Amino acid sequence: MAARRSGDVGQLVHNACPDRFPARPDPYASPIHHIGAGAKRLTHIGFHDLFKPETRFMNGRSAIESRLSGPVRGILWMTLGCIFYALIYLVVRGLSETFPVNQIVFFRAVLGSLFMLPWLFSTGLGALRTSRMPLYLWRMLFSYLGAVAWMYGIAGMPLADANALMFTMPLFTVIMAAFWLAERPGLHRWAATVAGFAGALIILRPGMIEISMAAIATLVAAALFSAALIGSKMLTDTENPNAMVFYLYTLMIPPAAIGAMFGWVNPGLGDIWLLIALGICTVGAQQSQTRAFRVAPASLVVIVNYVQLPLIALAAWWVFGQSTDLWTWIGAAVICASTYYVSYREGRHARQSAAQPGKGDRS
Repeated sequence: MAARRSGDVGQLVHNACPDRFPARPDPYASPIHHIGAGAKRLTHIGFHDLFKPETRFMNGRSAIESRLSGPVRGILWMTLGCIFYALIYLVVRGLSETFPVNQIVFFRAVLGSLFMLPWLFSTGLGALRTSRMPLYLWRMLFSYLGAVAWMYGIAGMPLADANALMFTMPLFTVIMAAFWLAERPGLHRWAATVAGFAGALIILRPGMIEISMAAIATLVAAALFSAALIGSKMLTDTENPNAMVFYLYTLMIPPAAIGAMFGWVNPGLGDIWLLIALGICTVGAQQSQTRAFRVAPASLVVIVNYVQLPLIALAAWWVFGQSTDLWTWIGAAVICASTYYVSYREGRHARQSAAQPGKGDRS
Protein backbone atom coordinates (compact mmCIF):
# COMPACT_ATOMS: atom_id res chain seq x y z
CA MET A 1 0.00 0.00 0.00
CA ALA A 2 2.90 2.32 0.78
CA ALA A 3 4.36 1.76 -2.68
CA ARG A 4 1.01 2.62 -4.28
CA ARG A 5 0.73 5.86 -2.29
CA SER A 6 4.29 6.87 -3.17
CA GLY A 7 3.84 6.44 -6.90
CA ASP A 8 6.89 4.20 -7.19
CA VAL A 9 6.38 2.74 -10.65
CA GLY A 10 9.14 0.14 -10.26
CA GLN A 11 7.54 -1.27 -7.10
CA LEU A 12 4.09 -1.36 -8.72
CA VAL A 13 5.53 -3.36 -11.62
CA HIS A 14 7.22 -5.72 -9.16
CA ASN A 15 3.97 -6.17 -7.19
CA ALA A 16 2.07 -7.02 -10.37
CA CYS A 17 4.66 -9.48 -11.74
CA PRO A 18 7.07 -10.43 -8.91
CA ASP A 19 8.58 -13.37 -10.78
CA ARG A 20 9.31 -11.39 -13.93
CA PHE A 21 10.31 -8.05 -12.38
CA PRO A 22 12.14 -8.77 -9.08
CA ALA A 23 12.61 -6.02 -6.52
CA ARG A 24 15.96 -4.28 -6.38
CA PRO A 25 16.36 -2.25 -3.16
CA ASP A 26 19.14 0.02 -4.38
CA PRO A 27 18.85 3.84 -4.53
CA TYR A 28 21.26 3.90 -7.49
CA ALA A 29 19.86 0.78 -9.17
CA SER A 30 18.34 2.17 -12.37
CA PRO A 31 18.70 5.35 -14.42
CA ILE A 32 15.33 4.63 -16.00
CA HIS A 33 12.82 5.81 -13.44
CA HIS A 34 9.73 7.95 -13.23
CA ILE A 35 10.81 11.51 -12.41
CA GLY A 36 7.30 12.64 -11.58
CA ALA A 37 6.84 9.83 -9.07
CA GLY A 38 10.13 10.71 -7.40
CA ALA A 39 9.17 14.37 -7.14
CA LYS A 40 5.77 13.45 -5.70
CA ARG A 41 7.39 11.22 -3.12
CA LEU A 42 9.76 13.98 -2.06
CA THR A 43 6.76 16.08 -1.06
CA HIS A 44 5.63 13.35 1.38
CA ILE A 45 8.90 12.67 3.23
CA GLY A 46 11.25 14.78 5.29
CA PHE A 47 14.94 15.46 4.69
CA HIS A 48 16.10 12.97 7.33
CA ASP A 49 13.93 10.27 5.77
CA LEU A 50 16.02 10.47 2.61
CA PHE A 51 18.79 8.49 4.28
CA LYS A 52 16.66 5.77 5.89
CA PRO A 53 16.96 2.25 4.45
CA GLU A 54 13.24 2.06 3.83
CA THR A 55 13.25 5.23 1.72
CA ARG A 56 13.59 4.12 -1.90
CA PHE A 57 13.01 6.00 -5.11
CA MET A 58 13.25 2.85 -7.20
CA ASN A 59 12.55 -0.31 -5.24
CA GLY A 60 11.68 -2.40 -8.30
CA ARG A 61 13.39 -2.83 -11.62
CA SER A 62 11.84 -0.68 -14.34
CA ALA A 63 9.83 -2.43 -17.03
CA ILE A 64 12.06 -1.00 -19.77
CA GLU A 65 15.31 -2.16 -18.18
CA SER A 66 13.90 -5.60 -17.43
CA ARG A 67 13.14 -6.17 -21.12
CA LEU A 68 16.75 -5.49 -22.16
CA SER A 69 19.26 -8.33 -22.38
CA GLY A 70 22.38 -8.31 -20.21
CA PRO A 71 24.77 -7.40 -23.07
CA VAL A 72 22.53 -4.54 -24.22
CA ARG A 73 22.23 -3.17 -20.68
CA GLY A 74 26.01 -3.45 -20.32
CA ILE A 75 26.50 -1.47 -23.52
CA LEU A 76 24.08 1.24 -22.37
CA TRP A 77 25.74 1.52 -18.96
CA MET A 78 29.21 1.77 -20.52
CA THR A 79 27.99 4.41 -22.99
CA LEU A 80 26.80 6.52 -20.06
CA GLY A 81 30.17 5.96 -18.43
CA CYS A 82 31.88 7.21 -21.60
CA ILE A 83 29.99 10.49 -21.35
CA PHE A 84 31.14 10.94 -17.76
CA TYR A 85 34.73 10.09 -18.69
CA ALA A 86 34.68 12.62 -21.53
CA LEU A 87 33.65 15.27 -19.02
CA ILE A 88 36.44 14.14 -16.69
CA TYR A 89 38.98 14.81 -19.46
CA LEU A 90 37.76 18.39 -19.73
CA VAL A 91 37.64 18.97 -15.97
CA VAL A 92 41.07 17.46 -15.33
CA ARG A 93 42.61 19.51 -18.14
CA GLY A 94 41.12 22.64 -16.60
CA LEU A 95 42.28 21.76 -13.07
CA SER A 96 45.79 20.85 -14.30
CA GLU A 97 46.38 24.51 -15.11
CA THR A 98 46.27 25.24 -11.36
CA PHE A 99 46.97 22.02 -9.45
CA PRO A 100 49.64 19.29 -9.73
CA VAL A 101 48.49 15.87 -10.90
CA ASN A 102 48.83 14.16 -7.51
CA GLN A 103 46.58 16.75 -5.91
CA ILE A 104 43.91 16.25 -8.58
CA VAL A 105 43.98 12.50 -7.90
CA PHE A 106 43.52 13.28 -4.19
CA PHE A 107 40.56 15.59 -4.89
CA ARG A 108 39.03 12.89 -7.08
CA ALA A 109 39.34 10.26 -4.35
CA VAL A 110 37.92 12.49 -1.59
CA LEU A 111 35.02 13.78 -3.68
CA GLY A 112 34.22 10.31 -5.00
CA SER A 113 34.00 9.02 -1.44
CA LEU A 114 31.89 11.98 -0.25
CA PHE A 115 29.40 11.61 -3.10
CA MET A 116 28.79 8.01 -2.00
CA LEU A 117 27.87 8.97 1.58
CA PRO A 118 24.11 9.34 0.84
CA TRP A 119 24.07 5.69 -0.22
CA LEU A 120 26.00 4.66 2.91
CA PHE A 121 23.64 6.63 5.19
CA SER A 122 20.61 5.03 3.56
CA THR A 123 21.84 1.45 3.80
CA GLY A 124 24.02 1.43 6.90
CA LEU A 125 27.54 0.17 7.55
CA GLY A 126 26.40 -3.41 7.08
CA ALA A 127 26.47 -2.83 3.32
CA LEU A 128 30.28 -2.57 3.54
CA ARG A 129 30.71 -6.03 5.03
CA THR A 130 33.03 -8.06 2.79
CA SER A 131 35.42 -11.00 2.84
CA ARG A 132 37.33 -9.84 -0.24
CA MET A 133 39.35 -6.90 1.09
CA PRO A 134 42.65 -8.11 -0.45
CA LEU A 135 41.06 -7.94 -3.89
CA TYR A 136 39.68 -4.46 -3.10
CA LEU A 137 43.19 -3.30 -2.15
CA TRP A 138 44.73 -4.84 -5.27
CA ARG A 139 42.13 -3.11 -7.44
CA MET A 140 42.64 0.22 -5.64
CA LEU A 141 46.42 0.10 -6.12
CA PHE A 142 46.15 -0.40 -9.88
CA SER A 143 43.44 2.27 -10.07
CA TYR A 144 45.50 4.80 -8.11
CA LEU A 145 48.68 4.32 -10.13
CA GLY A 146 46.65 4.34 -13.33
CA ALA A 147 44.92 7.58 -12.33
CA VAL A 148 48.24 9.33 -11.67
CA ALA A 149 49.65 8.24 -15.04
CA TRP A 150 46.38 9.00 -16.87
CA MET A 151 46.05 12.54 -15.51
CA TYR A 152 49.71 13.22 -16.25
CA GLY A 153 48.98 12.31 -19.87
CA ILE A 154 45.83 14.44 -20.00
CA ALA A 155 47.74 17.45 -18.67
CA GLY A 156 50.66 17.07 -21.07
CA MET A 157 49.22 16.29 -24.51
CA PRO A 158 46.15 17.00 -26.71
CA LEU A 159 43.05 15.38 -25.25
CA ALA A 160 42.12 13.49 -28.42
CA ASP A 161 45.62 11.99 -28.66
CA ALA A 162 45.66 11.01 -24.98
CA ASN A 163 42.26 9.39 -25.32
CA ALA A 164 43.31 7.55 -28.48
CA LEU A 165 46.30 6.03 -26.68
CA MET A 166 43.94 4.76 -23.98
CA PHE A 167 42.30 2.59 -26.63
CA THR A 168 45.10 0.08 -26.19
CA MET A 169 43.21 -0.84 -23.01
CA PRO A 170 40.65 -3.17 -24.68
CA LEU A 171 43.44 -5.40 -25.98
CA PHE A 172 44.92 -5.71 -22.49
CA THR A 173 41.47 -6.33 -21.01
CA VAL A 174 40.38 -8.98 -23.51
CA ILE A 175 43.63 -10.89 -22.96
CA MET A 176 43.43 -10.58 -19.15
CA ALA A 177 39.76 -11.58 -19.13
CA ALA A 178 40.58 -14.68 -21.16
CA PHE A 179 43.23 -15.79 -18.64
CA TRP A 180 41.88 -14.54 -15.30
CA LEU A 181 38.11 -14.69 -15.79
CA ALA A 182 37.96 -17.70 -18.12
CA GLU A 183 35.91 -15.66 -20.59
CA ARG A 184 36.02 -17.03 -24.13
CA PRO A 185 35.57 -14.16 -26.58
CA GLY A 186 34.86 -15.44 -30.05
CA LEU A 187 36.13 -14.36 -33.44
CA HIS A 188 33.65 -11.50 -33.85
CA ARG A 189 34.57 -9.89 -30.52
CA TRP A 190 38.29 -10.23 -31.19
CA ALA A 191 37.78 -8.74 -34.64
CA ALA A 192 35.80 -5.81 -33.23
CA THR A 193 38.51 -5.14 -30.63
CA VAL A 194 41.29 -5.20 -33.23
CA ALA A 195 39.24 -3.00 -35.57
CA GLY A 196 38.73 -0.45 -32.82
CA PHE A 197 42.44 -0.46 -32.04
CA ALA A 198 43.17 0.02 -35.75
CA GLY A 199 40.92 3.08 -35.69
CA ALA A 200 42.99 4.51 -32.84
CA LEU A 201 46.18 3.86 -34.84
CA ILE A 202 44.71 5.73 -37.81
CA ILE A 203 44.34 8.76 -35.56
CA LEU A 204 47.83 8.46 -34.10
CA ARG A 205 49.58 7.59 -37.38
CA PRO A 206 52.67 5.88 -35.83
CA GLY A 207 55.91 7.63 -36.70
CA MET A 208 54.28 11.06 -36.82
CA ILE A 209 53.31 11.53 -33.17
CA GLU A 210 55.96 12.75 -30.74
CA ILE A 211 56.88 10.08 -28.21
CA SER A 212 56.70 12.19 -25.07
CA MET A 213 56.62 11.27 -21.39
CA ALA A 214 52.92 12.11 -21.43
CA ALA A 215 52.34 9.56 -24.20
CA ILE A 216 54.32 6.88 -22.34
CA ALA A 217 52.42 7.63 -19.13
CA THR A 218 49.11 7.26 -20.95
CA LEU A 219 50.09 3.84 -22.30
CA VAL A 220 51.12 2.76 -18.80
CA ALA A 221 47.77 4.02 -17.50
CA ALA A 222 45.95 1.90 -20.08
CA ALA A 223 47.68 -1.26 -18.83
CA LEU A 224 47.08 -0.40 -15.16
CA PHE A 225 43.41 0.41 -15.70
CA SER A 226 42.98 -2.87 -17.56
CA ALA A 227 44.20 -4.74 -14.49
CA ALA A 228 41.85 -2.68 -12.29
CA LEU A 229 38.92 -3.50 -14.58
CA ILE A 230 39.62 -7.20 -14.22
CA GLY A 231 39.52 -6.70 -10.46
CA SER A 232 36.14 -4.98 -10.82
CA LYS A 233 34.78 -7.86 -12.86
CA MET A 234 35.97 -10.38 -10.26
CA LEU A 235 34.30 -8.41 -7.45
CA THR A 236 30.95 -8.04 -9.21
CA ASP A 237 30.24 -11.73 -8.66
CA THR A 238 29.62 -11.20 -4.93
CA GLU A 239 29.90 -7.50 -4.06
CA ASN A 240 27.43 -4.62 -3.99
CA PRO A 241 28.17 -2.18 -6.87
CA ASN A 242 27.85 0.84 -4.57
CA ALA A 243 30.20 -0.72 -2.03
CA MET A 244 32.73 -1.29 -4.81
CA VAL A 245 32.68 2.39 -5.77
CA PHE A 246 32.81 3.56 -2.14
CA TYR A 247 35.74 1.29 -1.30
CA LEU A 248 37.66 2.30 -4.41
CA TYR A 249 37.80 5.99 -3.52
CA THR A 250 37.90 5.65 0.26
CA LEU A 251 40.86 3.26 0.15
CA MET A 252 42.56 5.53 -2.38
CA ILE A 253 42.53 8.58 -0.07
CA PRO A 254 45.61 7.67 2.08
CA PRO A 255 48.08 7.03 -0.79
CA ALA A 256 46.66 9.96 -2.75
CA ALA A 257 47.07 12.25 0.29
CA ILE A 258 50.74 11.32 0.58
CA GLY A 259 51.34 12.21 -3.07
CA ALA A 260 49.33 15.44 -2.79
CA MET A 261 51.50 16.76 0.06
CA PHE A 262 54.31 17.42 -2.40
CA GLY A 263 53.58 20.70 -4.17
CA TRP A 264 50.18 21.32 -2.53
CA VAL A 265 48.23 24.34 -3.90
CA ASN A 266 45.34 25.75 -1.88
CA PRO A 267 42.13 25.77 -3.98
CA GLY A 268 40.30 29.07 -4.45
CA LEU A 269 36.60 29.83 -4.65
CA GLY A 270 36.76 29.77 -8.44
CA ASP A 271 37.89 26.15 -8.37
CA ILE A 272 34.89 24.88 -6.38
CA TRP A 273 32.63 24.26 -9.38
CA LEU A 274 35.28 22.31 -11.25
CA LEU A 275 35.95 20.21 -8.15
CA ILE A 276 32.24 19.48 -7.69
CA ALA A 277 32.00 18.51 -11.37
CA LEU A 278 35.01 16.22 -10.90
CA GLY A 279 33.26 14.48 -8.00
CA ILE A 280 29.97 14.03 -9.86
CA CYS A 281 31.61 12.74 -13.03
CA THR A 282 33.92 10.46 -11.06
CA VAL A 283 31.07 8.74 -9.22
CA GLY A 284 28.88 8.67 -12.33
CA ALA A 285 31.63 7.04 -14.39
CA GLN A 286 32.39 4.41 -11.76
CA GLN A 287 28.71 3.66 -11.11
CA SER A 288 28.07 3.19 -14.82
CA GLN A 289 31.20 1.14 -15.40
CA THR A 290 30.61 -1.12 -12.39
CA ARG A 291 27.06 -1.92 -13.51
CA ALA A 292 28.19 -2.52 -17.08
CA PHE A 293 30.63 -5.20 -15.90
CA ARG A 294 27.99 -6.68 -13.60
CA VAL A 295 25.56 -7.49 -16.41
CA ALA A 296 27.83 -8.17 -19.42
CA PRO A 297 31.22 -9.80 -20.22
CA ALA A 298 34.27 -7.58 -19.63
CA SER A 299 35.67 -8.15 -23.12
CA LEU A 300 32.38 -6.87 -24.61
CA VAL A 301 31.55 -3.71 -22.67
CA VAL A 302 35.11 -2.40 -22.73
CA ILE A 303 34.82 -2.06 -26.52
CA VAL A 304 32.15 0.62 -26.02
CA ASN A 305 34.89 2.84 -24.58
CA TYR A 306 35.60 3.84 -28.18
CA VAL A 307 32.57 6.13 -28.04
CA GLN A 308 34.70 8.46 -25.92
CA LEU A 309 36.87 9.41 -28.87
CA PRO A 310 34.46 11.50 -30.95
CA LEU A 311 33.00 12.97 -27.76
CA ILE A 312 36.37 14.11 -26.45
CA ALA A 313 37.58 15.34 -29.84
CA LEU A 314 34.49 17.55 -30.16
CA ALA A 315 34.70 18.75 -26.56
CA ALA A 316 38.42 19.56 -26.83
CA TRP A 317 37.76 21.62 -29.96
CA TRP A 318 34.79 23.41 -28.39
CA VAL A 319 36.36 24.19 -25.00
CA PHE A 320 40.11 24.40 -25.61
CA GLY A 321 40.29 25.08 -29.35
CA GLN A 322 42.21 21.85 -30.01
CA SER A 323 41.60 21.01 -33.65
CA THR A 324 41.21 17.52 -35.07
CA ASP A 325 42.17 16.62 -38.62
CA LEU A 326 40.51 14.35 -41.18
CA TRP A 327 42.41 11.30 -39.95
CA THR A 328 40.88 11.70 -36.51
CA TRP A 329 37.39 11.50 -37.94
CA ILE A 330 38.28 8.54 -40.18
CA GLY A 331 39.62 6.70 -37.15
CA ALA A 332 36.57 7.68 -35.11
CA ALA A 333 34.31 6.30 -37.86
CA VAL A 334 36.15 2.96 -37.77
CA ILE A 335 35.88 2.84 -33.99
CA CYS A 336 32.17 3.68 -33.91
CA ALA A 337 31.47 1.15 -36.67
CA SER A 338 33.18 -1.62 -34.69
CA THR A 339 31.20 -0.69 -31.57
CA TYR A 340 27.93 -0.71 -33.48
CA TYR A 341 28.76 -4.04 -35.07
CA VAL A 342 29.51 -5.81 -31.82
CA SER A 343 26.40 -4.27 -30.21
CA TYR A 344 24.27 -5.59 -33.07
CA ARG A 345 25.86 -9.03 -32.85
CA GLU A 346 25.37 -9.23 -29.08
CA GLY A 347 21.74 -8.14 -29.28
CA ARG A 348 21.00 -10.77 -31.92
CA HIS A 349 22.89 -13.44 -30.01
CA ALA A 350 20.95 -12.64 -26.81
CA ARG A 351 17.64 -13.04 -28.65
CA GLN A 352 18.77 -16.35 -30.13
CA SER A 353 19.96 -17.58 -26.72
CA ALA A 354 16.59 -16.70 -25.19
CA ALA A 355 14.86 -18.73 -27.89
CA GLN A 356 17.37 -21.61 -27.56
CA PRO A 357 18.41 -22.00 -23.88
CA GLY A 358 21.86 -23.43 -23.31
CA LYS A 359 23.53 -21.79 -26.28
CA GLY A 360 27.00 -20.55 -25.27
CA ASP A 361 28.41 -17.07 -25.72
CA ARG A 362 31.18 -17.40 -28.29
CA SER A 363 30.40 -14.34 -30.45
